[in-house]
Amino acid sequence: MKLTISTQFQEYLKSLGIDITLLLQKAEVPNKLWQEEINLTTLEYYRLLQEFDKVMSEENIRSLSQISNIQMFIPAFFAALSAPHGTEAIERFSRFKKIIGPIKLDVIKTNNTISVTFKFAHPNMELPKFAVLNEQLFLLSLIRTGSGEKVIPLIVESPFDYDEKTVEEFGIQIQKGDINRIVFDIDDVEKPFLTQNNIMWKYLEPELNKQLAEQINEQSFAAFVQQELYSAIPSGFFLVEDIANSLGVSTRTLQRNLSAENTSFKQELQAVQKAMAFSYLKMKLPTEEISSLIGYSDVNAFIRAFKKWTGMTLTAYKKSHNL
Repeated sequence: MKLTISTQFQEYLKSLGIDITLLLQKAEVPNKLWQEEINLTTLEYYRLLQEFDKVMSEENIRSLSQISNIQMFIPAFFAALSAPHGTEAIERFSRFKKIIGPIKLDVIKTNNTISVTFKFAHPNMELPKFAVLNEQLFLLSLIRTGSGEKVIPLIVESPFDYDEKTVEEFGIQIQKGDINRIVFDIDDVEKPFLTQNNIMWKYLEPELNKQLAEQINEQSFAAFVQQELYSAIPSGFFLVEDIANSLGVSTRTLQRNLSAENTSFKQELQAVQKAMAFSYLKMKLPTEEISSLIGYSDVNAFIRAFKKWTGMTLTAYKKSHNL
């Protein structure tokens, strides 16, 4: 996928004390900021989210999530703002969100409410606090900017603690829970948008549909393999034969396609296991449980693999990251 990081946005991050060049380096993402556009795999995007999570304060996130502070033109945002009301804005944003990054919106609408939950594109990969809070606040900013009113959600739920000023921004006490969600009264989100712009929408919709189609066509074979691995590893059926079968190709074809992209099944498997391990460590799961969840029947084999991945023992890594 392509991530646009304009010079303006780089300067904005710098004003917050964020060195995007350093974050890209730590996330092991090739630095092509001079192009103002970076091609990312899903795993690279997730690593970048984790690096942002380490350096972004809640004050910074509150600033970043305000539409008025966004320093670059992102068509999906403006397509949502040009909607006739909040319900349609949420639908448009949910539809085109994948152009911006691999975070999905699960939208549940009833007669009285509309609920939105944010999830990473791959299962078993929990969004860090930075991503959850940024998405919740951005959606709230979208509804408030469009309607011109300080809409207060009915429910804001998060697995993370938020500071007092963030709670004030939401205007409601936060429910601590295993999931993240923000729930609005249907009457609030169906108020007419002051920002409605049918002319802009007619211009944006064909371009956004084109970008969606291009993204699907440009997805690498390795990305499809990774997607299957995220689902297969916890089940225990993740041999190369299992993944080839789920993709409807022979083992030889799978290996040949990966080789054409300068990778291998072993490399992709280890990359996914490593990303899953880091995610579960942040959830503070026991070592034995993490080992099992990422496909290691022998916990000692997992510990050895972890040291090979990071150059650190598991104990040292936990201590250095306060886990």
